[in-house]
Amino acid sequence: MEREIEVKILHVDLKAMEEKLIREGAVKIGEEHQTNYLIDSTSGPIPAERGYLRIRRIKKDDEEEIQCTFKEKKTEAGVRVYDEHTVHIDSAEEMLAVFALLGYDEVEVAKKHRISYAYKNCRLDLDLWDPESFPEPYMEIEGPDRDAIEAVIEALNIDRSQVSTKSIAELKKSRNK
Repeated sequence: MEREIEVKILHVDLKAMEEKLIREGAVKIGEEHQTNYLIDSTSGPIPAERGYLRIRRIKKDDEEEIQCTFKEKKTEAGVRVYDEHTVHIDSAEEMLAVFALLGYDEVEVAKKHRISYAYKNCRLDLDLWDPESFPEPYMEIEGPDRDAIEAVIEALNIDRSQVSTKSIAELKKSRNK
């Protein structure tokens, strides 16, 4: 189990932010394409306050990794906190078939391109989703604690109105109102 502590920075010009990160001395970790399968059940939905179930297919260079994760939601003011319970699998399709047999009949597929940097003890992910999944690019800042994340926000002079602790599902719901 791994703990994830993060915020999203909304309304980001990804090219300008990447240039700024490079100027500030951030180190590029990598670039990848992801296909995310969000899994739920119409007969027994996973309560949002409990977390969510996901399969993620990661393509980086010529290699592929597939993970199945339950993101268990925790609470902490000012940041999003999840305990990630992850197993590596060799077939997204077979895992989806297993979940379907168990009654998890809802699958939402979303694709994104991610460029990641390390900066001030944090990981910064520049995310661009396919337009049907989420039309606006954003940056995630993931760190060991809230203070480390706050230090990055301050160092990059990010406007506080851009900082969000909402999940992608919550952001999509608020856009559709």
